[in-house]
Amino acid sequence: MLIDLSHPLEHGQPTFAFDPKLSIVPHGTTETLKYNITQIVIGTHQGTHLDAMYHFLDDGKTLDQMPLDWFYGPVTVLRIPKNAGEELLVEDFEPFADVLVPGAKVIYETGWHRQFGAANFFSEFPSLTLEAGQYLADRGIRMLGMDTPTPSRDWYEIHHILLGAEIVVVESLAHLDRVPDRFTFMGFPLNFVGRDGSPIRAVALVD
Repeated sequence: MLIDLSHPLEHGQPTFAFDPKLSIVPHGTTETLKYNITQIVIGTHQGTHLDAMYHFLDDGKTLDQMPLDWFYGPVTVLRIPKNAGEELLVEDFEPFADVLVPGAKVIYETGWHRQFGAANFFSEFPSLTLEAGQYLADRGIRMLGMDTPTPSRDWYEIHHILLGAEIVVVESLAHLDRVPDRFTFMGFPLNFVGRDGSPIRAVALVD
């Protein structure tokens, strides 16, 4: 069974204040061009998306330099319920130490995915502390997914910690309450040469 873990993309959808605004408008129709075609203007970090290392590190890997198996494979969901404005601490992750091993792909679910589209989605999300981010980086995991729009309100520092450890950061995942704790994750980016990130169609393959 396949379960969609991506939020839909719609014209005018909110994003972070300094990011490009999403525009999805008809360019031609069967009446004007004899076929339907759409013009899209989109930021590389719109909606459900992933970060390449180059997002914050000029010498980091770009999308086209990242192996495809970084975006695919067995994943474990860490259920860590949090309310608006709360922090994710080292002690929240320590009970999962047995799965936080080198090369592991993990996703944490706070419940914040249910707030997608709400006015506070980009401002009051549960925030990963720098200490917790360093703990995860030290464990050597390969991918860290989440249902928040970014890992932390300390966005600059946390991205340097995670991307500096070559952890693929997958943000704004949806419907994590519909999947089991373990499944096969698929979330391939568009192959933008030399670029920093991409929206993805994240999917759970559940046996």
